[in-house]
Amino acid sequence: MSAVTDLTPYRAQLDMPEPAVPGELFLQFMKLFPSAVSVVTSLDFEGMPRGLTCSAACSVSMDPPTMLVCVNERNGSLAAIRESGGFVVNLLRSDRRHISDLFASNSPNKYRGLAWQPCPDSGMPWLPEDALAYVECQVVADVTAGSHAVLIGLVTGGRSNPAEAGPLVYWDRTYGRWSAGVPA
Repeated sequence: MSAVTDLTPYRAQLDMPEPAVPGELFLQFMKLFPSAVSVVTSLDFEGMPRGLTCSAACSVSMDPPTMLVCVNERNGSLAAIRESGGFVVNLLRSDRRHISDLFASNSPNKYRGLAWQPCPDSGMPWLPEDALAYVECQVVADVTAGSHAVLIGLVTGGRSNPAEAGPLVYWDRTYGRWSAGVPA
């Protein structure tokens, strides 16, 4: 990674109270929140690429530039992110549903036949044919909250690759595409 590789991430586990609403009711609320679909990638301790589909990614701050991603504690790619100390958020193009499905699966061969290359700053996997943009991050905080780790990353690099098609979005358990310029 870049000059900030000697950072030790802040780690914490939140003591979560008993749920106030059933999980099924929460899911009914959350499925109506549209979100961009990203593939979060990293390298494991052997230098092998790992990744997962993520709809819980967002910016945190402009000063300094930071992002967060939420990753299920049971996801095998979380160990790779923690071991390497970094991750890449690949914002998927609208016609890349198959890539989202692949990285959401338990397939051990997610990268077989897939065009990826190492990011210039970190060496982490970037999906140049599938991503509108990528953002490289170094983990500065790792907070366990219930079933997920909330990872906050200091942005160390990135690139945008705009396309007319826009990003892949997820809403009400279905894929869609962003349509700019639609009147309210």
